[in-house]
Amino acid sequence: MALDHIEAEARMQFYADTIGVFPPERLLSGDGSPAPELLNFCVRYGASLDWIFLGDVRGMIRDSYRIATNAN
Repeated sequence: MALDHIEAEARMQFYADTIGVFPPERLLSGDGSPAPELLNFCVRYGASLDWIFLGDVRGMIRDSYRIATNAN
């Protein structure tokens, strides 16, 4: 599956807008890996790389459920 950068940037912006923060400035580093600022954003705010890059919400649903039920 090819990465659609426009869709990924739109999902990242949507997530940031929804929680009221600024999005990271870039998705990818020069070598094509996720940019450090994107990784920090995901850790800090709970965004899923799978959702940002691929539109896959399963990871966010599982994490939300785990947090809501206090399950580890």
